[in-house]
Amino acid sequence: MRLCSIASGSSGNCIYVGSDNTHLLVDVGISGKKVEQGLNSLELTGKDINGILITHEHSDHIKGLGVIARKHQIPV
Repeated sequence: MRLCSIASGSSGNCIYVGSDNTHLLVDVGISGKKVEQGLNSLELTGKDINGILITHEHSDHIKGLGVIARKHQIPV
């Protein structure tokens, strides 16, 4: 299992949690472009993500949610 911070802080939060078979994002509080860049640095793309977990609805946790979820049809 891998746990990687793509972004953390008051300007945005996004955590990747995954294994060989399952890839999840915990919060998507950064732009869709920054999420994609972060995933690319982990050798993943948005198409690899199986689901998104949102901890709460503050903007620094949901900013890019709509874009990423719609673009890649990821369940929330």
